Amino acid sequence: MNFEESLAFELETIPRLKGKVYPGFLPGKTAPYLVYLSSPGLRTKQLGSGYLVGKEVSPTLNIITTKYSDLKPLSDQVVDIILSFQGRRIGVDGPYIQEVTYQEPTELYESEPNLYRCVIEFQVYFEG
Repeated sequence: MNFEESLAFELETIPRLKGKVYPGFLPGKTAPYLVYLSSPGLRTKQLGSGYLVGKEVSPTLNIITTKYSDLKPLSDQVVDIILSFQGRRIGVDGPYIQEVTYQEPTELYESEPNLYRCVIEFQVYFEG
């Protein structure tokens, strides 16, 4: 599994998100659900050696719920899963995560669709 597949696999271990983790933007889904954005990552570089096999990837997760009271516990579960990545292989034979750093989650209310959103940005470092 690559990083994104492994990320989705791990997030779907949260019972309320089983089958509700999507890449990119998917309007019209029934909340709760999670949408993630990621990239191939930034390869690490060493002076004199050039680029190495290690990568830093900075995904953004958007947790969507219909009630604010549902947002808090779901956001906490997602943060716990992210923090559990450090020092282990994620997914099914996915990358071994050496380091995890996350930013303070941001909560929003979107009046037009009448939904609550929690945005979680984090960085992971892994080899290859």
